[in-house]
Amino acid sequence: MLNEPTRLRSLLLSSMIPRLALLITVLTAALFGLSFHFIVKQTDKLQQQSVDGLEQDITYIVNDTTRQLADLAANDIIINALVDFEQRDNYLPMFFRSLNLTQAESVEFALFDFAGKRIIDKNWNATLPESLSNAWRQQTLGSSNTFSSVSKYGVLISVPVLLRGVAEGALVMYVDSLQSLLAPYPRLTNQLVTDKEGNVLFSSEPMLIAPGINFSDFDTKGYAIKQASWANLNLYSVKPTITAYRGLAWTGIVLVTMIAGFVFIILHMVSMTGALAERTLSQLYKGIKNTLNSEDKKPLVEEKQVEAKELADIRDAFDKLIWDLTEVSLSNEQFSNVIESMGDMLVVVDQNNDILLSNKRFDDFCDSQYGDKKSILKSITHKLASVQNKELKHFSVKEGKELYIQWTKTSLWDANGNIRGDIFVGSDETEQRSLESHVKVLTHAMDEATVSIIISDVKRVGQPIIYVNSAFEELTGYKRSEIIGHNCRSMQGDETSQQTVDQIRKAIATREPIETTLLNYRKDGSAFYNRLNLTPVKTNGEVTHYIGFQQDVTQQRQTEQYLQEAREKAEESARLKSSFLASMSHEIRTPIHGISGVLQLMANSDLTEEQKHYLSLAKFSIQGLLHIVNDILDFSKIEAGQLQIEDNPFDILESLENLQSQYAIMCQEKGLELHFHFDLQGFHVVQGDDVRFRQILSNLLGNAVKFTDSGCIEVTTSIKQNADDSLTLLCSVKDTGIGIAQDKQSTIFDVFTQEDLSTTRKFGGTGLGLSISKQLCELMGGNIKLESVKGHGSTFSFTISLKPADETLLVPVHHASSLKREKGKKRKVLIVEDNDINQIIVKQHLSNHTTLSAKSGLEALEALNKMKVTFDVILMDCQMPEMDGFEATKRIRSGEAGAKYVDIPIIALTANAMKGDKERCVSAGMDDYLSKPFDAEDLIEKVEYWASTEKSLTV
Repeated sequence: MLNEPTRLRSLLLSSMIPRLALLITVLTAALFGLSFHFIVKQTDKLQQQSVDGLEQDITYIVNDTTRQLADLAANDIIINALVDFEQRDNYLPMFFRSLNLTQAESVEFALFDFAGKRIIDKNWNATLPESLSNAWRQQTLGSSNTFSSVSKYGVLISVPVLLRGVAEGALVMYVDSLQSLLAPYPRLTNQLVTDKEGNVLFSSEPMLIAPGINFSDFDTKGYAIKQASWANLNLYSVKPTITAYRGLAWTGIVLVTMIAGFVFIILHMVSMTGALAERTLSQLYKGIKNTLNSEDKKPLVEEKQVEAKELADIRDAFDKLIWDLTEVSLSNEQFSNVIESMGDMLVVVDQNNDILLSNKRFDDFCDSQYGDKKSILKSITHKLASVQNKELKHFSVKEGKELYIQWTKTSLWDANGNIRGDIFVGSDETEQRSLESHVKVLTHAMDEATVSIIISDVKRVGQPIIYVNSAFEELTGYKRSEIIGHNCRSMQGDETSQQTVDQIRKAIATREPIETTLLNYRKDGSAFYNRLNLTPVKTNGEVTHYIGFQQDVTQQRQTEQYLQEAREKAEESARLKSSFLASMSHEIRTPIHGISGVLQLMANSDLTEEQKHYLSLAKFSIQGLLHIVNDILDFSKIEAGQLQIEDNPFDILESLENLQSQYAIMCQEKGLELHFHFDLQGFHVVQGDDVRFRQILSNLLGNAVKFTDSGCIEVTTSIKQNADDSLTLLCSVKDTGIGIAQDKQSTIFDVFTQEDLSTTRKFGGTGLGLSISKQLCELMGGNIKLESVKGHGSTFSFTISLKPADETLLVPVHHASSLKREKGKKRKVLIVEDNDINQIIVKQHLSNHTTLSAKSGLEALEALNKMKVTFDVILMDCQMPEMDGFEATKRIRSGEAGAKYVDIPIIALTANAMKGDKERCVSAGMDDYLSKPFDAEDLIEKVEYWASTEKSLTV
């Protein structure tokens, strides 16, 4: 008798150690769990730090900005502005433009009076809700307290401007979004700030969560969120949870090292078990294959074969089954293929509603439903008990949506004509229903849209309109029935731009999109500006329709027209301002010239020592007054954009030496030492603006002498050549004077600013010198800075850009048309001046010559035509009644005074000093220019020079 084969179960159990695999699995899971827990804790800690940091940033910005505004509100300029309302417009605009309290790109400032009326502003375009406007006014103007608000409307901070402890006004700063304030600060994680309604006010990653949306609309799935409250805001830290899983990567090496040995053992044992199973199953496979291929259908068994008992039983059963299924296998396979290839669901039931047959589509349908297959079938048969077909609604758990199935019932007949059951066929109509619903939603959405929408068929003749929405009817007054089937030409009129219409037709002809604005007319004849956007719609790559969006932009056009008119008014205001400055300069300089001229005349008379002393004091006062007028005029020129920087060659060493000589006398009078140090690198002649360079250095030297009582003043000048061959001049003025306090240094270059009121009372000045110097440096491509310690002196350093120049380019100050000069000869001079005092002064200065005066251009022309005497030179005032000096000069040059005076030298005597005044004199035909007030020596020199000059015939 043969030995009983070893059972497969015994062979497998004796070849594997399952407990070892279980141990490795548990250990690995535990290590991963501990690592993940640690990383999640670290992530939570980082998010808490990020939220705390965000709270500190907001608190610091609000508190620091409030403090700066409070300091600014205590500034004398702001306080004086509430009292001196007549003069504040002269200095507040520049003062406000110089403010820079935050790092935000768009910040708005405004000063309000006690009634809440805005006095002056900087970039103020804010439109605040009434509740916020009332809140800061009640808190700041009503209760004299600071107020701050951070909300969806932006960040608003207001501080009171106190006079005797009571709020007489308020400084208000407004930033339209918290986003711009917090953007510069570094972030540990993605940070958010929302209000109580969940509106996002700040997002450190706008591409992920955009400011302005509601945080509830953000899908937080897959993100770890940390929240904290601050004031009326919610602070969030948002971090993707995937980062926690990424943190597990570093534990991989440790885990791999720990389980590598265990895995090796398991793999070895599994390979042995697998080899045994493979060998055993291969034997069964070969046996079945030989059975199928052999003609006698008998299995072939190798000698000395060890086979499991279960496999031997399977082999015997398979051999028996082969013979039973051979005849029916082909028909069953064909029938199964037909059933499974059906696109619909199929189920066959007997009279007891038990399932006889179902295809895979029906089985999959049942798997996606609640309940088992039998209960689902029961529901279907019950609902189709009295009808042959019906659409039923089912809910798919797997797809998470409702399904619409059209069921059809047919009776199942046997060969004898008896009903043995029912056949149910289900057709899925869900996609068709969804498509129909989607079309209805789109149609409804287009019809309810607030923008006018039209659709035209460009494939049909005339390109008729096939659809318009309700907004079109409301915009144009045309009903759907009146416009569909026609085109929009009926909306055009006589004033509609034909060029725009041609552009639209060309775009449609070439099947291109177009966006334009044209004038259309409603059904009632009223005109409106229509913003039209036409977009082609393609079907199978061919443009078949055009969809158009229309918008009434009439109000926008009116706004643009209003802005254009406002711009023209602003330009006119600037022109009037320039004219006013020129007029004021003339009116101020004329009396100054009168005083200066009288003092010069007095200086030439016999005076006592006491009178000479008084006269020197008067001259000093006149020089100070003229310096102030020049500063104000320079400042006005800069503000009006009328100050031009010249670009001419000059000897910088000569300029420095002249300044040294000038201020050496002043320093000697005060007992100060003055030292000049040069390092010009051989660039003595440079190209730039010599006058403005000397003005900057003179301002700094004048301040140094003024504010220094003992010690010395050092001026150091150096030139550096840059890579592009341009030059950078660095000049510093160091003194041992009173110095400037640290907290005042940041504003020392502001307009009308000195260190404190005591400085103004003791030393005087307008506070414009340093501001003008700073702006001149910037206009010349440089800058200026300050280093100072209170009580230990100051050092002002400035840089300007220059260019190398050849010494041969220096031209002596002589007129190009001069040939010879005769000195000592008595000349005949016509003085054209409407001011009696100025006439007297000029006549006294020219007492060695023969003079005759006229009070207008008309009198001058009459004198030149009627007087027999021939004048050698004309002194012409520019501003006179009846006929000014410019018109009189043009008429003289045109020959109205006779041929002998066509080329007579004409010297302009004018108090004008604005941009273009000198050029205007030259353009009118004047030969030279003398600005009031002038010295007697300059007047006499110019008269003698031009009276003795013969004009070149080649000019």
